[in-house]
Amino acid sequence: MGIDPFTAQLGMGLVGGLMGQKGAKADRAAQAQANKDRMAGFNQYKPYVDANLAGSQSALDGVLAKGAYTGQTLAGPNQYQTGTANTMGGYGTNMMNSGAGMMGANSGFGANSGNMYNQFQGMSQDAQRDRLGTAMDYASNNAGGLVDAAMRDDRRNLQENTLTGIDLGASGSGNMNSSRAGVAEAVANRGYDDRRADVATNIQNSLIDRSLASQAQQFADQGSALQGAGQANQEISSAYNTGLNTLGQGSNFGMNAGNALQGYEQASLNDTRSAFERQRDFEMQQRTGYQTGILGGAPTDTGDQQAVTSSPTAGFMGGATQGFGFGQTMFPNGGSFGGAQGNTSEQSNVNRLFGGNSWG
Repeated sequence: MGIDPFTAQLGMGLVGGLMGQKGAKADRAAQAQANKDRMAGFNQYKPYVDANLAGSQSALDGVLAKGAYTGQTLAGPNQYQTGTANTMGGYGTNMMNSGAGMMGANSGFGANSGNMYNQFQGMSQDAQRDRLGTAMDYASNNAGGLVDAAMRDDRRNLQENTLTGIDLGASGSGNMNSSRAGVAEAVANRGYDDRRADVATNIQNSLIDRSLASQAQQFADQGSALQGAGQANQEISSAYNTGLNTLGQGSNFGMNAGNALQGYEQASLNDTRSAFERQRDFEMQQRTGYQTGILGGAPTDTGDQQAVTSSPTAGFMGGATQGFGFGQTMFPNGGSFGGAQGNTSEQSNVNRLFGGNSWG
């Protein structure tokens, strides 16, 4: 009795399906093992990471519940600092007022310098004048009276003694107009005139010397006075500069005091702003730190994972399809094998495949 070809085909399909299913299961197991190997490092640290994340979350909750520091963070100025600053400010104002007063009282040193310069120019011009000519004019204008006074006794002696004696001698001889008397009178007058000329020359020389000395002394006195005025004006200038420096120092005192008080106030404002920003940003900073420091350090790459695509069912179906197709090739429909049918070529193929000569 022969075997039905369709039954043989089904048998071949079943064998192929079982073999395909077995191969698919082996592939699926290999893929799963590869993924497991890739996840080994991640899975090794996963319990510790989970524990740290849980602890970090608890710590974050505690930090947020506690909040930022709300106590005092600024050591403000004490009474000595503010008192000193206020005192310096008051001194500064007084010094500026005093300095301004000194400057106002001594501001004329510039005009004084101009006046003294003009006087110096006048002295320079006087130094270029003809002092000797001035002295000679002075002597000529003042010598007459002095000469008359100096010659008073000589004139009296001439007029009251000498000339009268000559006249008496001529009168005694009875010849008032004698030439001898005239010559004697002429000689007496010439002697008087010579004497007067000598006295006049001496007086004029004395007056010239006196004038030169007086001019020199006047020039020296004027120079000394101008020099003294210059020194006094220098003192005025120094007093003005002292006032200017005092004003500047007072300004520095006031500005330093103001800057100190302003610095105290600015420090208080900065501290208030810092406290506001600290309270405002505290939670954000903590969460940012938690995100970057804790969550950001967690592993995010599990390696090159591959999906397990091998399916035993698909393997069975594929193997069965191939087996069934093989069966159709080996056992075509339309005939039977074994028994009365004899030994055909198909039967020979089966015999070679399964090692027999007949079916049934």
